[in-house]
Amino acid sequence: MRTKSAEQALIAATKTPVTAAEAHYWLGRIYDFKGNKAEGAFPGFHEEVSYRARAEAEFKAAGTPRPEWIAEAEAAENALKAADAAIAKLPADASPSEMRAAIEARIKLRPDPMVYTASANLLLARNADLPFVLRLAADGKIAAERFIRENESSYKLDGKVQASIDRNAAAFADIAGWALFLQGDLAGAEARLAEAARLFRNNDINNQLRLGELSARKGDNAAAEEHYLNVMSLAVPDTAQQRAKAQIALFTLRAKTGESFDESKSWLAEMLERKREQRKNAVLSNMQGRQVPALVLKDLQGNKVDLRAERGNVVLLNFFAAW
Repeated sequence: MRTKSAEQALIAATKTPVTAAEAHYWLGRIYDFKGNKAEGAFPGFHEEVSYRARAEAEFKAAGTPRPEWIAEAEAAENALKAADAAIAKLPADASPSEMRAAIEARIKLRPDPMVYTASANLLLARNADLPFVLRLAADGKIAAERFIRENESSYKLDGKVQASIDRNAAAFADIAGWALFLQGDLAGAEARLAEAARLFRNNDINNQLRLGELSARKGDNAAAEEHYLNVMSLAVPDTAQQRAKAQIALFTLRAKTGESFDESKSWLAEMLERKREQRKNAVLSNMQGRQVPALVLKDLQGNKVDLRAERGNVVLLNFFAAW
């Protein structure tokens, strides 16, 4: 679905009369997705409006679509929905073989990154089939990078492509690290979780929570407190459960030193304020004193504006996306 290799194969198929009409139809489907339906379909994807006219041209070249082509497209989508539903409906007491079969059936249909991460996290939540989780993490990283490379134009910017690759590598390193932790391999877990933290730049709340639990298991309470504080200080929506878990862990660690509950609350408030101040200062220090690069941009009327002409003036730059 929506890959460079599929597009290239279909373009080649348009050169052969026996397959031309159907190839044009499927190119039209791909270009219609690119131009009209890509926004939000996968993390980082954006619509490419230039493909809208190309989609119309391909559908016109295909002529009236045959019923079997439409049926094939609908069958593919229905199969994906059914496979996702089968995974979601796995009972709590499902055997490892049942879970593997459902997950592998979905991957066979379309090996996109989300199926690897979602399936691995489902198994981790159940503490089930950890060797399979490690395989999903390894295979998922490869599949994710190929998926991104095959769809580079959807991300619009080269930086977003690399950021997506790094984010996927981090996600799968984190999954592998937690699976190793649950298996009791603390050294292996630490290496993979630390790799994920580096790629996440210590900004992933679940990764920091897992590093906190790893440090606590090792008896390194100072490192555990630091990771739990990171969890509490990260401004991430819909993470109340993780923050609550980190706070309980923090108070448990502080209680072991003889600190009272009220003392722990006061300490936590002070530390969180300090963390917020550190983050603000870090952001400002990355920007202050730096010279704006030479930029020649267009205003709303299409006139070129050279920012070098504004040296010495106060300039407000408003960055936004309007693909």
